[in-house]
This record gives sequence, structure tokens and C-alpha cells, in this order.
Amino acid sequence: MRVIGRNIFSLGLSRITSGVILFFVQAKLASYLGPHAFGQFSLVIAFYVIFSLFVDAGISKYVIKKVSEDKSGAQVYYGNFLLAQFFLGLVVFLFFLIIPRVLQYDPVVSKAMFVVGIGLFLSAMIQPSLAIIQAWQKIQIFAWITFVESLAKATWFLYGILTGKDLVFILLIYILVGVFDLLIYGVLTGKIATPKFIFKRSMIQSMFAFGIPFAMLSGFEILIAKVDSVIQKFFLPYSEIGQYAVAYRFLDFLTFLPAIVAISLFPYFSAEKDLETADTKAVINKINKIMVALAVPLGVGVSLFADKIIVTLFGDEYLRSIAAFRILIWATVVTLFYAVPNVIMQVKKTRAAIYILGATTAINVLANWILIPRYGILASAWLTVASYILAGLLYSYYSKKLVKFYLWRFAAWPAAAALVMGLILHQFRDLNIYVLVALAMLIYFGLLFAAGFLKREDLKFDEIINLNR
Repeated sequence: MRVIGRNIFSLGLSRITSGVILFFVQAKLASYLGPHAFGQFSLVIAFYVIFSLFVDAGISKYVIKKVSEDKSGAQVYYGNFLLAQFFLGLVVFLFFLIIPRVLQYDPVVSKAMFVVGIGLFLSAMIQPSLAIIQAWQKIQIFAWITFVESLAKATWFLYGILTGKDLVFILLIYILVGVFDLLIYGVLTGKIATPKFIFKRSMIQSMFAFGIPFAMLSGFEILIAKVDSVIQKFFLPYSEIGQYAVAYRFLDFLTFLPAIVAISLFPYFSAEKDLETADTKAVINKINKIMVALAVPLGVGVSLFADKIIVTLFGDEYLRSIAAFRILIWATVVTLFYAVPNVIMQVKKTRAAIYILGATTAINVLANWILIPRYGILASAWLTVASYILAGLLYSYYSKKLVKFYLWRFAAWPAAAALVMGLILHQFRDLNIYVLVALAMLIYFGLLFAAGFLKREDLKFDEIINLNR
């Protein structure tokens, strides 16, 4: 099968197209619901994202790794993974019934959590199929299904807005998408491998034993991203959570960039015993170069025009989110910088990555609990950026012990081009935001190509690596 290049292209096309559509629809949803109801929506989604960790327990990455190494055992791994997921999905669903009652959430939030809890159970049952697809590096299947999912969500949200539906109805899409995924992934994965339900206690024990470290990695990353919204509910009204959620919506959207890198590189790095090869280093440096080139203008552009972006997309009700947005965008910049080191650490330095993220998460949670009552959502914003900087620096340091690559040396030209871009755009800040974005891209990437920093071959991965599995 073909390489990383095809996977990155298919994932990128799917994520960007569907992500843009869903992002703008969710902006309309935020305007429709208002800060209070959108805060409720964001709280429920935060729980959904956090508990999505537990429906997988890290097993999928373990199965991807094992099946990538030896595909002869795929059917047995598939069957036992399905058995494990059924149990985990039920446990997580019970938590979605209990948590709203224990924390005494509003009735509408309790009903909404019941709905997404069912959706999360269905999501649990598709994880084994996803693992098999990724192990075979047929990621284009995952890419196009994700695209269809996003279109379905966008259509449903628009229908809910146009017909004046409530929060619970809007969240029913998570059940509908879950049913669709269960059917389509079952059919498509069956063409690659069919599950054998030969119960193997030792295999399931190994899945959990080796999967839990991956679960801890994903869990700590999710907690850093989402636990602030849960903590905010103890001290702030729903309207403030809604303001923060609007600022964070951009981070959620832009995570498709490091996600594409992670999904594409994880099975490749898993199958490679030695990363110190010319081909591997060439791929790493190429992706690092592109990630840095994308990261720098995001930080500069949003810092300059956060107010115009928020008002244009979400309306005057969300003016309080502007300051948080200016801060949070730098968390995305950092995640793009260490996108590749993140994958290297997950695959080759799992234990060290757990320690790093565990310590970072503990600091983040404690600091949020202490500082939110005093500084509100801005505390969460600054702490999110600080957490990503800490993890990014440590990840880069330890991953360079495994493979020598370049990162910071790629920053000079993007920084210079972004500075010129910012100075020019500041003179035209009264223009429509969409015109400013187009002008920014033209100036920034035009400078990088003119300077020779970016070349056409930087976008061609097939010339670097062609794996035959």
C-alpha cells in the first residue's frame, strides 16, 4: 500500500473540508443557542471527549501496533477487541447516567448527557474496526467516513437551528452517527479482516496492560484540553463556559493538523525498529518544516484580528471570548511545532511521555482549580498554553535522543514572513475578515516561496518514501 503521503493527503482533504463546514455551522449554533445554552452544550461535549478515552482504554493503539507488526493475528485481535469494547462502552454509559445526578446538573444537561452517552457506547463499538483500518494504513477509508460524519452533523445542526429545536434534539446526531458508523465500518472492515470471537484471556489482559499506557497518554492530553470546562462549572455560570468554548472552538478545529500527522505516522513508526534512517529523517524534517510554516502565521494573524474574527463569526454576545482567543491560539501554535515529536514519544518513549503528560496534567488541574475563581476563563487560557509549552519542550528534548531532526531552524523564515504579513495587514485592518485572511495567505506563502523556504517538492511525499507492506 502507499505511503504516508497518500494518507496525509486523504486525511487532510477530508479534515479540512469537513472541518471548515462544521466549524462555520457550529459558529451559527453558538449564535443560535447563546452563551448560556452553548455553555451547556460545551460542558456535555467536554464530558463526551474526556470519556471517549475510557471507551478505548488505549487498546486501539496497542492493536494497531501489534497488527502493523504481524497481520496474521488480526482476526483474533479484532474479535477480542470487540468483546473488550462492549464491556467498556457499558461502563462509560453508566457514568453518563450517574455524573449529572451526583453533580446536580440542570435537567436539560442530564438529558443531553444521556443522549451522548448512547452515542459514546456506539462509538466504542467501532474502535476495533478503526484499529484494523489504520493497521493496514487504509486511512483514506477513515478519512471519507469522517467527512460524511461531519456533513451529517452540520446538516443536523442547521436543521435544529432553522426549526428552533432544543439542545437535547441537537445532540441526537451523536446517536445517529454512531449507528451509521457501526454499520459502514463493519461492512468495510470485513473486506480487510473479519473478527474471530475466540476468547483469549491472556490477549485481553495484554491489551489492557499495554493499552493503559496509551490510554494515559490520550487521557492526559484530553484532560489538558477539556478539564478546564468541567472545573469552570464549579465556579462560573454557563454563560462564561460558553464564552470560553467559543474561543476554544478554533483550537478544536485546528487539531486536525496534528491529528493528520499522528494518524499517518503512528503505524509507520510502529513498524520501524530504527528511526535513524535517511528516509525516516527526511519525512520527519519535511513534516516539521510544513508544521512550523503553518503554525507561525496562525499565532500572528489571530493575535492581530481576534476581535474581527469573533464578532464576524459569533456576534457581539461573545465579545468576552476575544481575550481568551488571543491567548489560546498560541496553544495551537505549540502543538503544531511538536506534532512529530509527539508521535515519536507515543510510539518509542511511551513511559516517558506518560510521566511528562501526567505531571503537566496534574499542574494544569490544580492551577485551574486555584486560579479560575480569581481570574475566570483567562486563567484557563493561559494555563492551557503553558501546559502545551511544557509538554512540547520535553517531548522535543527526549525524541531527539532517538532520531536527530530539525525543528527550530525552520522558524526563522516563517517568523520573518509573518512579521511582514502582520505589518502590511495592520494597514488594512478595516477590511472584511475574509479578505484579510486571503490577503494574509497570499503575502505569507508568497514570501516563503519567493525566498525558497517552501518548494513544490515539499508537498510531495511519494518522492521521499514508498513503503510496501
